[in-house]
Amino acid sequence: MNRLAKLFQLKNRRQLRALARTWKWGMTSQREQRWLRNYAACSYRGIGAIVDLGCLLGATTISLAEGLALNRNAKHTKIHAYDLFTWDEGFDAWAKGWAEGKEVEGLFTVGGSFLPEFLRRTEKWRNYIVVHEQDLQHARWEHGPIEFLFIDAMKSPEVAGAIASSFFPHLVPSKSYVAHQDFPHCFTPWIHYLTFRLRNYFSFVADLPQSSLFRLDREIEPQALASDLSPAAVSPGEIEAAFEYSVRLVRDDKKANVIAAKAMAYAARGEFTRAHEIMTQSRYGPKSRADEFRTVKALIQQKLAASKLSGDRM
Repeated sequence: MNRLAKLFQLKNRRQLRALARTWKWGMTSQREQRWLRNYAACSYRGIGAIVDLGCLLGATTISLAEGLALNRNAKHTKIHAYDLFTWDEGFDAWAKGWAEGKEVEGLFTVGGSFLPEFLRRTEKWRNYIVVHEQDLQHARWEHGPIEFLFIDAMKSPEVAGAIASSFFPHLVPSKSYVAHQDFPHCFTPWIHYLTFRLRNYFSFVADLPQSSLFRLDREIEPQALASDLSPAAVSPGEIEAAFEYSVRLVRDDKKANVIAAKAMAYAARGEFTRAHEIMTQSRYGPKSRADEFRTVKALIQQKLAASKLSGDRM
């Protein structure tokens, strides 16, 4: 390595250390943003696009752009940032319920667009970002290979299936990575069905501060991406197998959240007795990320009581 290259690397390390102390408002932690920045600066090879699905106000997009600005392989790389950019009740509740949300509390109205705010926050990195204001259930990828796919948008089984069908075929075997930001989130059990069904194509790489990272090992056969992820399409046997697989992957501080997601998988099928068994018999919990284990346990107890009361009246 020549002297100029060494100086370039030293400068990058100093800049990354300085940026590591920063945090952009959003639903990702400082550690997660640091990982994204370091990946884009040091590991990204420039063989495909970076795609950020569910970018909200740009915290993940900015982290990736900050890293790309330090990467010699990324001179022509674009981050494709996708979102509906519509403020909803969930965002509003989050902003009101957490101290971090004070930054945007009252700034938007439910149903209104937050795209102008995204553009304002990402203005400094506009040369790195392509904005897609789209419903991901209907989006189509037409921009070549994808090297890194960050997903924080699989909020329903329909959207999860659409993302897999539209974006996964453009991943490059042995070189592309997928990060599931909602892997330990209790209300997205379909992500576990999807990763289980695709386990022969992807390998688990790392448990990130929030997300779980997978690498594509071989090209995905089209029929593997056409499966239904809705509750009625998943048998109890597959639920058990999928969550046994997922629990093995994540570190201990995420296991209670994954168990809560398993219980929600049964609750979505109306099988509240089984969901209750999972929550009361689990050796994980009650401590969990964002206290999701307790939240789900209380919710299922309410659902079970209501279903028994309804049965008694019949």
